[in-house]
Amino acid sequence: MKTHKRWPAGRTLLAACVLTAMAPKAMAYPAEVMSSVPVEQIIAPQLKTMQATLDEILSAETETGTAVVQSGDKITTAITEAARTQREADNFNRQADRLEKARTAYTVPDSICTESASGSAAQVSQATRSAASKLAGGSGVSNRVVRDTLASLPVAPRQGGYRSALVHANYCTKEEAALYGGTSLCPGVSSLPGGDTEVRSLYDGAGERGKDPELTFTQAQTDAAMAYVNNSAKLDAGRAPGKGEIQTATGQEYQGLLTQYNAMQSAAMQPQLDMVAASQPQDATREALTEARQAPSADAYFQQTASDQAKQTGAMSEREFEAFEVGRRYANTEWVKDLQGMDGDNLLREMARQQSLANWLAMGIKNELRQANIISGQQLALAAKEQYAPQLQAQSAQLSAGVTTK
Repeated sequence: MKTHKRWPAGRTLLAACVLTAMAPKAMAYPAEVMSSVPVEQIIAPQLKTMQATLDEILSAETETGTAVVQSGDKITTAITEAARTQREADNFNRQADRLEKARTAYTVPDSICTESASGSAAQVSQATRSAASKLAGGSGVSNRVVRDTLASLPVAPRQGGYRSALVHANYCTKEEAALYGGTSLCPGVSSLPGGDTEVRSLYDGAGERGKDPELTFTQAQTDAAMAYVNNSAKLDAGRAPGKGEIQTATGQEYQGLLTQYNAMQSAAMQPQLDMVAASQPQDATREALTEARQAPSADAYFQQTASDQAKQTGAMSEREFEAFEVGRRYANTEWVKDLQGMDGDNLLREMARQQSLANWLAMGIKNELRQANIISGQQLALAAKEQYAPQLQAQSAQLSAGVTTK
C-alpha cells in the first residue's frame, strides 16, 4: 500500500500565493480524470451487482407477466368455450321444445280411431230403428206364446186375458208361487220374476230384484220386455171381424173404429218398442268397441261397467254404447290421467269430440221430444173426443130428424 507525504497547510497556501503572483494572467485548462481507484474498485462492482440483480428481477417479472398473460388467455378461452357450449345447449333445447310442440300440435295420434266411437253412431241408430219395427210384429222374440201374441190380430178381451195368463207362467214371482205354485199358471219361481209385469224389464233388464242394471239385454230379457209391452200397451179392446162380418155395414163401422184404436195403440207401444230395440246388441258396435278398447283408459272402463252380454259377445246395445261413450270420459279416472297429458291441438280435438257427442245426444233428446209431442197430441185428441163426441152425436141425431130449436 502506498503512502503519501502530507505537506503542512501553511506551505501549501504559500505556494499557491506565489504561483498566483508570478502568473497573474494564467488560463484554466480542462482536465480529464482517466481513472479512479474508488470508482473502479468499489462503486463499479457494486453497480454491476445491482445491474445483474435488476436483470434478474426484470427477467422474473417478464416471466411472471408472461405466465399471467398466458393464464388470462386460458381463462378467457375457457370462458369463451363455456359460453359457446351454453349457447349451443340453449339452442338445442329451444329447438327440441319447438319440435315437441310441433309434434304435439300437428301429429295425428296413432290412436285416432280409439279416441271416439262416433263413426259407428249413425249405423247403430239405424239398426236400432229397424229392430223396433221388427219387434212390433214379434220378430226377434224367442218365446212362442209372446211371439204369437204380438203377431196376431186383435182378439176378444177374454181371450187376450187368457193368453196373458199363459205368458205370465214363465215369470211367476215368489209371492205368487206361495199362493198357487205348482199349477199350470205358476209351475215355480221364475229366474226372471215379474218380467212381464214390472217396468224395470224395460229399463234395467228382467231378473232378480236388486240385480245390477243391464243396458244390453239377453234373449230371455228381450222376451220378458216384449211380454211387458204386450201387457201394458197392446191391450185387446175387441176382436178382428171375420170375412163375412166385415162386409156388412155394421162390420165396416166396427172395423173403422178398430182401425182408429189400433192407430192409437201403435203410438202407445212405440216408446216401449224403441226402448227394447235400443237394448239389443248391435253388430255395428263391435268394431268400434274393439278400436276404442285399444286405449287403456277405455278398456279399464269397459271392464268395470260393461254388461255380461257385452263382455261375452263384444257387442253393445245402442243404450250401452252411448253410456260407454259418455261414461268413459266423465266417470272414468283413467281418462282424467289421459287429459292431463293433452295440450295444444290434441286438447282442442278432445274438446271438439265431447261437444260433438253432446250434440248427438241432444239430437236424440229432440227426437224423443217429438215422439212425446205426438203422443201428447193423440191424448189431446182422445180428450177432445170424449168431451165433444156426445154433443156432436146428439146434434147429429137432431139433424137427421129435422128438428130445430131456438
